[in-house]
Amino acid sequence: MYYSYFSTGSLRIDSEHANIDSMIDLCRSKSGNWIPTARILVSAFVNHLDSEEKICREEGLAMTREHLAEHQLLKSRLALIDRQVVNHDLEKNVFLSMLRDILFYHISNFDKQLNPA
Repeated sequence: MYYSYFSTGSLRIDSEHANIDSMIDLCRSKSGNWIPTARILVSAFVNHLDSEEKICREEGLAMTREHLAEHQLLKSRLALIDRQVVNHDLEKNVFLSMLRDILFYHISNFDKQLNPA
């Protein structure tokens, strides 16, 4: 499991990351129409970004302006991905690989740098 390597220092944030990762695996195993599950997954990812900001405030973790700007970029990117899913412009495996790559990149380059305020 990647969770110990990608730990942010916040159990709540790490748990949300693990949940998104589990949802990716669930969507991968889904046979038949995977699009409703994919849309729930995108929504969960967007909700996580808002939740992460709230958790940082509650736990006294400093989130940089760059990190907040990255959240806004991710929300725009996820909205585009959602439209591509709805329009059948993405294959399931491409979609899932994209989400996992986005999650790992964001954790590695932003979330691991969360520090006490």
